[in-house]
Amino acid sequence: MNKNINKFIISLLILSSCVTLKTFAEETKPLKIKAETTSANMDMIIKDNFIKAKYASAENRFAQGNVKAAYDDFNDLIERAKHDDYVLLSYAIKMSEYGFFDLSDKLINKLDANGFTNQYVKDIKKYYYPSAIVKDKDFIYLADAYSNITYNNMAIETTSELLNSNVADNSDYKNYLIALGYYKSNNLNKALKYINNAITQNDLNINYLTLKTKILADLDKDKQAQKLLEKIKKETFYTLEFQQKIQSLDEYIQYKTAKNEALKDYHLAYYYHLQNKSLLATKVLQSAILQAKQYSPLIFSLLAKIYYENDEPLKAQEFAGRAYKEDNNNYLASLTLADLSYDNRKYEEALKYYKRAKNNSKDIEPLVGIAKTYYALEKDKKSQKMYEKLLKKNQYEETLLIEALQAMPYKADYYLPKVVSVDLTNIDVWLSLANLAIRDKNYNMAITYLNNAFYIDSNNFKYYYYLSLVLRAKGDIEKANQSLVKCTRLNSDYMSDMNAGYTNYEK
Repeated sequence: MNKNINKFIISLLILSSCVTLKTFAEETKPLKIKAETTSANMDMIIKDNFIKAKYASAENRFAQGNVKAAYDDFNDLIERAKHDDYVLLSYAIKMSEYGFFDLSDKLINKLDANGFTNQYVKDIKKYYYPSAIVKDKDFIYLADAYSNITYNNMAIETTSELLNSNVADNSDYKNYLIALGYYKSNNLNKALKYINNAITQNDLNINYLTLKTKILADLDKDKQAQKLLEKIKKETFYTLEFQQKIQSLDEYIQYKTAKNEALKDYHLAYYYHLQNKSLLATKVLQSAILQAKQYSPLIFSLLAKIYYENDEPLKAQEFAGRAYKEDNNNYLASLTLADLSYDNRKYEEALKYYKRAKNNSKDIEPLVGIAKTYYALEKDKKSQKMYEKLLKKNQYEETLLIEALQAMPYKADYYLPKVVSVDLTNIDVWLSLANLAIRDKNYNMAITYLNNAFYIDSNNFKYYYYLSLVLRAKGDIEKANQSLVKCTRLNSDYMSDMNAGYTNYEK
């Protein structure tokens, strides 16, 4: 997520929590905390730590090939799981990846059909699910094959075993696993044969199409790979996680099919960056600079983007400037310079760069940048009109939804749930939703939102602030005060701004 988005959400959280005249120091001075373990949500911490530890243990067992034990551990966790959307959907994605589709179904069935979950469920099933779920006894066998192929360097042996077994013979997923085994052992022609078998049985599964695209690229069938890639890119994925999978595939295929070494390095670096391996990406790009000067604007602009997203503005400014100087039509360079200018409150300059970026791309980011810059220049009506027009066609675009809230904060109740529906990992949005629930005195819903935030980051200081509001509203003043102390220990600057643990919503 763009770091500007997080900055805005934090400001939204602060602005929406109006405080009374009592200072935080006055409120907390008489407290006597025996130990850190007396924090208000100790039961939740114990539960959360248990779940995380058992989940990590189950993942380790799966990776080590102890699949039946992993399955039992995951199943036990699912039986214990309460109604926390983030936890249920996060686990459902992982169970689908492992081939535990029955467990994924269990998790999905625990969800209510609502705006938070519908998009994720659609994306999970479109990307991973086979045409039919195999018999119960066959789940472990196929999952064991996936574990051995993916984690245990046993592609050749496992592929041979799958071919000689009649287990799940009619399953498209079995054909996918055989293709994956051949692909991992570099037997590409046979991999292509079996992935074609899987696709014949189920041509809607994007995971199958993704593997075929990689096989075609590795076979130097570049035109076929590009054609299939374009087909995949036309599929609609709403959630950020699955959009990034498609973007990563795109960069990987561009890397495999590029003819120039510098271009290959550019796309490989972009692929690494999307895999959260930015250090590796910058090393590849620095090496690429020496290979072909004609591609230096492209390489400089990607370096600038990576440095910007990793909060290194000086380096971002340097490389974006170099790229723009050599090619003022470079999209990434223009966009990064626009973001840097906006961060430095140079709004007229930012507007110029956003408009330049818009002229060189159909992406929505420059348009959002223009709209937010109009708002910063106090051209509120122009900004709102632009946001409303963009939202008609892009109602699930995370960056747009969050930035639109700055110009239209009165629509927070409507837009914040949409953000969560495409990015469950956005902790600040969960906290904003909790704040809205507190405003409406819907404390049970606030706790649900806070649970999701806690699972993402149990040391988020804002979580403890909002928890204190709920506890105070429920009359548990001692635990509310303890939660405020925890917030202060994590971030004293935040609490000095927020003052005492009250909001107007409690009045």
